Amino acid sequence: MLTTTVQFNGTECTVYIAEFEGTYIISIPELAFSMQMNNSLGDEEMADELVIHLFTLLDEDDSEHAAKVILSVIRTEQGDNNGNKR
Repeated sequence: MLTTTVQFNGTECTVYIAEFEGTYIISIPELAFSMQMNNSLGDEEMADELVIHLFTLLDEDDSEHAAKVILSVIRTEQGDNNGNKR
């Protein structure tokens, strides 16, 4: 499981990212938020999916910021595994 911290309006929130059966499960408990996303999506598609779902709770700027942070963690992990998904 991957974790990162994202800040919204001065509050730090922990983001949990787990890979399960070809998907990523992304959870932000402080926001009572979770979603499942196909792990074969491209960067732009993944970012769009994240923004669409986060926008139900956050404004557009915060949604885009969180999407970038989450996607960065996912891509860094994939790079650490030589691009191979677990």
